[in-house]
Amino acid sequence: MASIEYPSSSASVSRQHQADGEASRQGPMVDLGVEDMESPIEDMETVAKLKKRLEHVVRLYNSGKLLFPRALLEGLHQQIEAGKEEVCITDLDDVPSTHSLKVPAICSDFATTYCIGYTSIQLLTYIHPSFPTMILSDQAPVSILYTHYPSHPDGTLEEVCAAFDKARMEWLESGTCQELQSHLTTMRFSCHIHKIVAFGLGTLAKVQNDHFSTRSYVQHAAIATMATALKERGINDGKEIQCYAQDPWYDETDVEFLKSIGITVVNDPKGFLEIDEFTLVFSVCPNIPVKQIVADVQWPGAMIWNTVSEGEETKQWRKRLRSGEEFWMGPLITDPDSKRVCDMVSHYTKAPLLDLEDFFGDLTVYVK
Repeated sequence: MASIEYPSSSASVSRQHQADGEASRQGPMVDLGVEDMESPIEDMETVAKLKKRLEHVVRLYNSGKLLFPRALLEGLHQQIEAGKEEVCITDLDDVPSTHSLKVPAICSDFATTYCIGYTSIQLLTYIHPSFPTMILSDQAPVSILYTHYPSHPDGTLEEVCAAFDKARMEWLESGTCQELQSHLTTMRFSCHIHKIVAFGLGTLAKVQNDHFSTRSYVQHAAIATMATALKERGINDGKEIQCYAQDPWYDETDVEFLKSIGITVVNDPKGFLEIDEFTLVFSVCPNIPVKQIVADVQWPGAMIWNTVSEGEETKQWRKRLRSGEEFWMGPLITDPDSKRVCDMVSHYTKAPLLDLEDFFGDLTVYVK
């Protein structure tokens, strides 16, 4: 079986091949094609189950069902803050399930802590060519996963301060910094900005290959640049701009240092709950679908994050060869765009951020 196709609405499977214009009006087309499955499915009953499951998920999504409703994240946050050992999370069909916040014995060989898992619409609907039936497990958009902290050695607070001062000077003298300041001082804002909430900027206190991550340091330094530019322009409406950062790998040194430069560290999912219409969201290549979560939780006043591609995505699993070994190259990224994300950013003015120093990668400034 080369591919499984299904409609983006409740129409029959045969209508999948209608014109792209009509498909875009119906909603996102989630194409599940693969060039060649590792283990082709011969059992037509399994094929029918796959189609039924995928059609169900896509139908719910196209009907407006939120993957990451604010109320769900608020409830999860309240349970975590209350110190519960188990939390209850509902799935896409509003069916509740219980998750332990303690690492189960079966995971103790590789995991030391839990984290919140966020599953994008792509991961909910794309079939892995080697494990096609995994999608039948009714994976929820929000769940609890188990992982371990990075094993890199820790830097001291003094080392972090010295490294940050050096990186900040490099940042302030860069063309990328000037470009960002130019956008924030010239783009038209329709609302005030009272908060900056950052996601996935990385730990500062971990030493990797005998050095700290310059990109992480520069990205944190950029938060102060944003706050200063907005304040000088009066976009803050005379209020102090509160700065927050959320990253699963922050440790005690990170928390202490970031507090010293005016950034409050918040735990997942608190960062998303801090977002309101007066927030600037800053995100750089996170390992969770930040854009899709924000589109469901709250449209902010501005975003500076990876450029949203409104063109057709590559929707194929492809076999590749590396060092003489075959592997599957997937069509997925950790922070993918979606129809909802594209709809959201269409309401914003945008300006690409020229980043010759490669501090951020491909970012765009979006302002409402």
